[in-house]
Amino acid sequence: METTDSELTTAAWLASRSQGPFPTDSVFLHAPSFAFQSPGGGENQLVQTGRGLEAMDVPVRLFSAWTDRIQQARTLHLFGMSREGLELAQAAKSRGVPVVLSPICWYEPRALWALEPNLRRKLAALGLWSIRRAVPRCPSWRRTLLHLADRILPNSNAEADQLARLFGVDRGRFTVVPNGVSPAFGWASPNVFREQVGSFDFILFVGRIEPRKNPLGLIRAARDLGLPLVVVGDAPPRFEDYERLCRREGGDRVVWLEGRDHQDPLLISAYAAARVFALCSWFETPGLSALEAALAGAAVVVTPFGSTREYFGDHALYARPNWTNEIAAALSKAWREGPSSGLAAHMASNYLWDQVARTTAEVYEQVAD
Repeated sequence: METTDSELTTAAWLASRSQGPFPTDSVFLHAPSFAFQSPGGGENQLVQTGRGLEAMDVPVRLFSAWTDRIQQARTLHLFGMSREGLELAQAAKSRGVPVVLSPICWYEPRALWALEPNLRRKLAALGLWSIRRAVPRCPSWRRTLLHLADRILPNSNAEADQLARLFGVDRGRFTVVPNGVSPAFGWASPNVFREQVGSFDFILFVGRIEPRKNPLGLIRAARDLGLPLVVVGDAPPRFEDYERLCRREGGDRVVWLEGRDHQDPLLISAYAAARVFALCSWFETPGLSALEAALAGAAVVVTPFGSTREYFGDHALYARPNWTNEIAAALSKAWREGPSSGLAAHMASNYLWDQVARTTAEVYEQVAD
């Protein structure tokens, strides 16, 4: 039986959309060349947006620097900000191709201080952030890229406001396009997880094993409460030592599963089986895995840093990443009280990928005029 486009795994879809012939008037989607070496929410945003656009009969092409010519594009859509993307955008503009930018970024001074490895770099990072905030006209490649784009698509009003303030961009040049979630997570059953892993109540974390995502703080909080934790994810390059520390501190109370394709039945089932989902990062915009867990029916604990409150409002509990006691208190409350009434319905009404694709397609039409 032939596999339909909707049934393709992410890897198969990526391969098929970046090789061989492609329809004329395709939208070229671009992410930095290193992005899919350790894919996360931003990469999934690109994939799901592309698949949603195709469902609306908008042809897309994953830009290949080796074979594609930018003048063949109907529109260039950059996911994430990079110098590589800036150079491609400059080439596109010189050939009359409109440029749309999804920045997928957040500038969090608390994260800069916490995550830089030494005092010199902490002070330097905060100094640059302070200069940018005080003098938004200060030149930089990021500012050049933001001003070059025909339309900027932040994931939240908070992100748009921050970029406008830090880089002196006219707020009218932004169209907020939120992150999305597949309806498959709302139909999920816990059975696959219970059959393959076990039948028990647990806290779930899904994401990269790196300091910004703060799985170590979550592991310590869950351990202090004596609650079981399931971690789904892998360490990006350079964070292998951090993952070893997480595994050592988690001990036998943590079940570790490697990172999974977003269509993997075990991952989808894990969300449905989880009693609580937690993502207590240094910032999120807002964290695709949190949206997926919310639609699947789990109680949600997230960081307050980033755009999470804009998405979850009073439907989630919030815990700062640098306060293990605060994380533990939020986990304990979520464990006792369960998911907020109306959370899943709120996700389904506002954040499905078909809505994201529809808004994105409208922007393409606007910049083409």
